[in-house]
Amino acid sequence: MSVHELKYKKLLNELKFYNEELELIEESIHDIHLEFETYYNGFLEEKGTSKQELEDTSPKTATYDTMQENMKAAAGPAETDETGLTVLNQMSDEDQEAKKVFAKLYKDIVKKCHPDRLSMDDMEYFNKMNTRFKAATWGYNNAKWSIVIKVAQELGIKPSNYKKMNGHLRREVADVQKKIKHHKSTFGYRLFEAEEKEEKDYIVNEIIYSLFRRRL
Repeated sequence: MSVHELKYKKLLNELKFYNEELELIEESIHDIHLEFETYYNGFLEEKGTSKQELEDTSPKTATYDTMQENMKAAAGPAETDETGLTVLNQMSDEDQEAKKVFAKLYKDIVKKCHPDRLSMDDMEYFNKMNTRFKAATWGYNNAKWSIVIKVAQELGIKPSNYKKMNGHLRREVADVQKKIKHHKSTFGYRLFEAEEKEEKDYIVNEIIYSLFRRRL
């Protein structure tokens, strides 16, 4: 086994670990948001005030509700690709270069599981392979190279250019780590992680100060 293949396997293990952590966080976001809302409103009630009173008596123009609405609006409507799966951000020049590196691997996947190449005599097999094709196509079009590789592994397809792939896998690892760091830096997640009431109250006061330039 070459040094580049060893590094490739190490990067895949890192990606698996960080992707699982990111997935867990993103699955919890709704519950984290609800917990934050509940604690935030309870804190204001405990202090004998309300969001509306803070807005009415504050010179700050931004409000908590406006901030929430802006976050939702920023997401915008989801765009889908030809497979019906959601398209992420537009690919960068680096991602376009990476597509060339992963093109052969993706083409080998297509040869094995494109719906037009499959018989419909065995629908269970057809659906399984079609799901793999959709996953690989989504990964290829959204610079999620670990997904393309995962499908290739399931089909017994080995890459032929480990060294070139490794650079792009390192970048994907860094991107996932960046997303995790962002989620963990939010007020909601920090409140979720906090154990003591004193710490939770401090976090709520931070967001109140950021919005209304006052503390309770």
